[in-house]
Amino acid sequence: MSEYSGQTTSSSHMRMLDGDERDGPRRVGPVETPRLVDNALAEMRSAILLGRFKPGERLLEVPLAQELGISRGSLRAALSMLKKDGLIYEVPRRGKFVLNFDARAIDELYSLRGALECFGAELVCARIDAAGVSALHAALLAMQEAADAGNVLVLARRDIAFHQSLIELTGHTLLQRAWLENIAGKLYILLKITEPTHHPLQDVLERHQRLIEGIASGDQRRAKVLIRQHIADARERAQWALLNQLSS
Repeated sequence: MSEYSGQTTSSSHMRMLDGDERDGPRRVGPVETPRLVDNALAEMRSAILLGRFKPGERLLEVPLAQELGISRGSLRAALSMLKKDGLIYEVPRRGKFVLNFDARAIDELYSLRGALECFGAELVCARIDAAGVSALHAALLAMQEAADAGNVLVLARRDIAFHQSLIELTGHTLLQRAWLENIAGKLYILLKITEPTHHPLQDVLERHQRLIEGIASGDQRRAKVLIRQHIADARERAQWALLNQLSS
């Protein structure tokens, strides 16, 4: 039987677990410390979501590894996870780039967002309580504070956090994962494009107040209509922002 068949005898299996090297030197290892990769992943994710890298910007491995103080192997492992999450993409023989948007990408993002959030609104309406309403009001208050400070970018980020709070209130694990892996990060990256298109600050707050009222009413139909209108408006602004960027 081949040594690569994936099967071992009981004695050889025990020697392997005990670290016995009498059959020869190690063939693999040592591996990179997982903490290095995790820390690099967290730092890169944060930098991308905070807009320190522009959509479409090339990620150069050598300077990035030097800035992070890690090996290129650890950096590549972190970038591989970001690629899996859809925050970066790779072009053969050219390298890795921060996610960029075209008309199709925006259509796909907002069509999926609409499906997820409408389903989320339906679930939350069926289980909403005083604590849930308070959580949404707390998210709205954070938006109010940014609006009062006149900080459009922070308001936009807290707008996304508001919708994440709604998704978390569903208690639906797979829905939350789908939102985090496919929607949230892309919305943060898209802020670099859509920030100039935001409505007057007070209008943004009023729109979210209406969403809370719709959810708190327990009326699933009303809540879903409000969500659809809200996301359709965001989609239209994103499309306009993309066209404006391409024409400038």
